[in-house]
Amino acid sequence: MSDHNPQLASVNHRFFWGQILVQVLLIFLAFSQAPGAHELLSVFAISALVLVGVPHGGNDYFYRPDKSLRGSLKFLFFYLGCMGLYACLWQWLPLLSLLLFLVISMHHFGQSNFLSDRWTAPESLLWGCWLLVFPMVRHLPEALGIFAQMMGGVEKGFYDPVLGDANLFFGSVCFGVLYGWVLWKRRIEHRWQFMLQWSLVTLWFWVSPLIMGFVVVFCLWHAAQSMRYQVMFIRQSHTRSIGRVLLDFMPLGLLAVLAWVFSAEFDVMQHLGWLS
Repeated sequence: MSDHNPQLASVNHRFFWGQILVQVLLIFLAFSQAPGAHELLSVFAISALVLVGVPHGGNDYFYRPDKSLRGSLKFLFFYLGCMGLYACLWQWLPLLSLLLFLVISMHHFGQSNFLSDRWTAPESLLWGCWLLVFPMVRHLPEALGIFAQMMGGVEKGFYDPVLGDANLFFGSVCFGVLYGWVLWKRRIEHRWQFMLQWSLVTLWFWVSPLIMGFVVVFCLWHAAQSMRYQVMFIRQSHTRSIGRVLLDFMPLGLLAVLAWVFSAEFDVMQHLGWLS
């Protein structure tokens, strides 16, 4: 961590403590039985997707090395070409495509959280795996049903090989010990803040439905941090206020909302759990 710009770190700055505060409030709402608490969480999740989750992945053109017309077109064709190839692979080999997507996501989430230079960095691998595997294990029947629907099958009543809350809690503690040991052994700076991050994310996954839980973690702990990098980068080369930069990101989110409205392939709202 010491070799990287401290401003780009995932922890130890005001933005990180703001993320911590938001996560604590969301966990409190999930525990709360107050009228409207669950609906408020659903509104937060959808708003986060529109304002942060979707836009954060659509601003890579700011980083293109060749900003000429030819370079921009080359970047666009490459970007859209990768999307087209993956769409074809999904049509022909959906199971392989899903597994590939999960593996790439694990690496991407882990690498971005620790700014790792190597894909084999153990702290990155552990964090990326936990973000995807733990919520699926916690809500296994729901996860299997969603995967079946995504691959064009029919949702069936899957038997739940329940580990039981006690066994799942014990497994979580064991993982936490391993994760903490790796952070300590590799002398990761601000390791206790990373452990606090892991603890709150784990608790959130424990109390939230599958899709709701992942949407919030994706937006709050990955996309928001990525957008923070983007805002810093754009403001270095463009004279724009933070508000103007964020406003420029919004069209992508609004387009995504239209795609959800007119798509019947996978109903995100239905799977959020509280606004079905």
